[in-house]
Amino acid sequence: MRIRESKTEGFTLIEVVVALAILGVALTVIIELFSGGLRLARTSVEYTRAITYARMKMEEIAVQQKMEEGTQEGEFDSTYRWQVETKKVDVLPIEKGIEFKAPTELFQVKVNILWKSGDREKSTRLETYRTIKLEDEGNKS
Repeated sequence: MRIRESKTEGFTLIEVVVALAILGVALTVIIELFSGGLRLARTSVEYTRAITYARMKMEEIAVQQKMEEGTQEGEFDSTYRWQVETKKVDVLPIEKGIEFKAPTELFQVKVNILWKSGDREKSTRLETYRTIKLEDEGNKS
């Protein structure tokens, strides 16, 4: 009796299929992570640009000598647009019988930046308060 010893070297078909399945799943996960990172980077750039535009608009408002209540709108470029809402805030809610005029006026300023990202509209908002010194009526000549 002779016993044949067969030595097989290499991989079976099942081993190859399992290895390719594991490789396919791993590559899919890696590609998803990479594309998610790119999306987050783009979103970060969009919000950074929006905040920069909002700060620019706030600086424009800060150097104004006079302020009025109301809403203004405009565009920075073809993607980003702005809305500024200004409201006068009553600092000293006083009874109607007392005559007192505060030396300054307080305004609430809201700057909204809006932009289109893909098929969605996104926005961010900055808000501040600004005081304006009233002109003395006795000093007007």
